[in-house]
Amino acid sequence: MQGGAMAEDLLGGAGPVGLVRARHGLMMYRRTDSVVGRSLDYYGEYFEQEVALFRQCVRAGDRVIDVGANIGAHTVALARLVGPTGRVLALEPIDANHRLLCGNLALNGLDWADGMLAAAGAADGVLHLAGVAMDAEGNYGALSLDALHGDRPVPVHRLDGLAPDGAGRIRLIKIDVEGMEAEVLAGARGLIARDRPVLYVENDRPDKSAALIRLLGELGYACYWYLPAFHNPANFAGRSEAIFGHGLVDNGTEIHGLGMGINLFCLPAEAGARISGLLPVADPDEHPLRRGHNGRFIGG
Repeated sequence: MQGGAMAEDLLGGAGPVGLVRARHGLMMYRRTDSVVGRSLDYYGEYFEQEVALFRQCVRAGDRVIDVGANIGAHTVALARLVGPTGRVLALEPIDANHRLLCGNLALNGLDWADGMLAAAGAADGVLHLAGVAMDAEGNYGALSLDALHGDRPVPVHRLDGLAPDGAGRIRLIKIDVEGMEAEVLAGARGLIARDRPVLYVENDRPDKSAALIRLLGELGYACYWYLPAFHNPANFAGRSEAIFGHGLVDNGTEIHGLGMGINLFCLPAEAGARISGLLPVADPDEHPLRRGHNGRFIGG
């Protein structure tokens, strides 16, 4: 797909699901989704700066795992990067999101990408989740499983069991699971020790950050902060005006990160790689949203 074309709803605004011709292909989205859906509708893309980062470490023929894939905005992009000689395994536990994930993979003919209705965790098991209607406006890419207890069984898998030895080396694991990142990593210790993949891990919860950073250090990884903005000036739809505010805002009680992601880009320490343009994690206690431990981000 080439940039410069406006993202246009191909369904003319009818029904609960929109369809746009986006940067990486055709994308369905919930019209009520205030972040992922709104971004696809307005920009024709979602967090393209993250895709630019993935492009630096993913090549044709690679194998990738996308944990917490949502509706597949990044799954589709990753599948384009690895191509038909590669493989993408995408896990999404929310049924309504999973249906759109599979639909987006099918719409684009990405037969080498698999959408699995499942969560990843430290141990194999089953979660019982409530259905999510998505009738009202909300951020449906940021649903916490802890708040969705119900009667729908959803399997939980250790990544070690989903990527057994002999299935091919995993090049990248992307983890966006609303505070359960450490549990996913704990269930992937064998895979990580064997394949030493690049890890891209959301870390937007200050109360869980130090433990997560220490775990990544124990796994032998050098970590860098990556804070991409929702607004990409070179977005696919050519929109110059940002629809989300941007920056770290301290209201005196807490610090908010507006219009950005807060993530860790992690490389095996033994590689000795130097990443220009990204801040290395200096201390487990520092975090962009943690007052007194974020001087490099907001000025102390």
